[in-house]
Amino acid sequence: SSRPEDNKQSSFHSYPDPHQQTQTSLQQLPNLSIAQDSTGQLFQGLRGQSMGKSMASSSGSGVLSRDQFFNVKNPMSNRQSNPIAEEIRTGLQCASYGGPHSEAEYSELIYWQDFPSDATFTSSYYNPHERTKYLTFEMDGSGWNNIRLGFENMILLAHSMGRTLVIPPKRQIAHGMPDIHGSKIISFDDFYDIKAINAKQNGLNIISMEDFLERESVSGNLKSMTTGEVIYPPNNQVDWNNQRLEPLLSYIRIISRTFNWNPKDCVLAFSTKGTDDQHLFSMMADVLIEKDGRPFPDYSEFQGKPVNVDGPTQERLREVLAGRRKICMYDSKMHAANNVVHFKAEENEERLILPFYAFMFWEDWRQQLFAMRFVRDNLVYNDAIFCLAARMVNTIRDYVRQRSPENAEGLYDAIHIRRRDFQSQFPMTEMSANTILAGIQDDIHPGSTIYISTDERDPTFFEPLRQVYDLKFIGDFGDMLKGVNP
Repeated sequence: SSRPEDNKQSSFHSYPDPHQQTQTSLQQLPNLSIAQDSTGQLFQGLRGQSMGKSMASSSGSGVLSRDQFFNVKNPMSNRQSNPIAEEIRTGLQCASYGGPHSEAEYSELIYWQDFPSDATFTSSYYNPHERTKYLTFEMDGSGWNNIRLGFENMILLAHSMGRTLVIPPKRQIAHGMPDIHGSKIISFDDFYDIKAINAKQNGLNIISMEDFLERESVSGNLKSMTTGEVIYPPNNQVDWNNQRLEPLLSYIRIISRTFNWNPKDCVLAFSTKGTDDQHLFSMMADVLIEKDGRPFPDYSEFQGKPVNVDGPTQERLREVLAGRRKICMYDSKMHAANNVVHFKAEENEERLILPFYAFMFWEDWRQQLFAMRFVRDNLVYNDAIFCLAARMVNTIRDYVRQRSPENAEGLYDAIHIRRRDFQSQFPMTEMSANTILAGIQDDIHPGSTIYISTDERDPTFFEPLRQVYDLKFIGDFGDMLKGVNP
């Protein structure tokens, strides 16, 4: 993504700790009051879906009213505010990125909102007065989308566990993706405003691997989990950006608790503070033995019939199991016994590259809603990316209006057609252009303009579609993309 020269990097080292203020755990919340929509307008929901009177949560975990989801009058709102959070953007600032300069030209892209009370949410495990506990993880070895899914899981795990999140070293990722300077060495702050997230959210601290090693490893604070002896990083090295990471990862695995949670086998559950952690296992056992006479739940049981988001815990648990018969538990004993926990990302092993709501279960339904809002409102691509998208959308619309004056709104269709590496991994996904054409003709009127996002490099592949539709590709916007991360 293109950035002004004076803002091309974020430094994790310089992050202040903005969280030394009044903390409120989720379990201390009073009952949520239901607020009315004072604007008379529909809210925008997860990923921009329109919100009416109710919405099915993307976790499959219930129907929630828009007031429950957005929690406009959160009872936490009377708590001490975070002065840094008040500066967090709620819209787009495109002037520094080449436009658009009119809000009307980019406002429809904005799906996130800012709820200052969310910034005060902290896990019951978070204690700013105890020794800092850390969560380290490995960046997945595949493409960006899997890396993004993994990061969403990691940042929510860190918050739920009350741990400081350690960002892995910058490195190359699959499928290229150089930054504005032509470097393929990237990290999460090339996509997200990590510094702003770190400043905004109480109970969540984010540092770099370099900072972690300087703070804990070089100073001799980390010990082998098996022998108890102090172990230092390989060659006392702290800067591992664009380095061979095997020595570092081997070291991290020695000094940390590494979990073997496989999301295909188990659901990760967080119990409510002050309750016996075993009660969730008992609840799970009742489901397994079909104690209430109902068969073990299948995901199809909930299609179109989601459990209410604030429904009974056992009903919500039944729904999220989706065929799995185990619970992975994070409890107070595990928290106290491990200063560093680590998550691997090895092929054919445990890889948390699935939507977080398909793996994590919070007994407190309010924390479930917080997690969804947190991802929606904070893990938002930076302005450079969104402003470029807005410029492309407006350019296509202008083209469509000129081509078809009767189409005053400049409406067009867009299709993502992934081929190449995807087909080599999943041959059953192979589709000819004629098959794609047959699949869209009932929904897209012949002669319409279609923008196609694709990794197919042979333009002749799309010839059957081109005979029916007016096709546009990213290459048609070459001038606009100069100096921009492709």
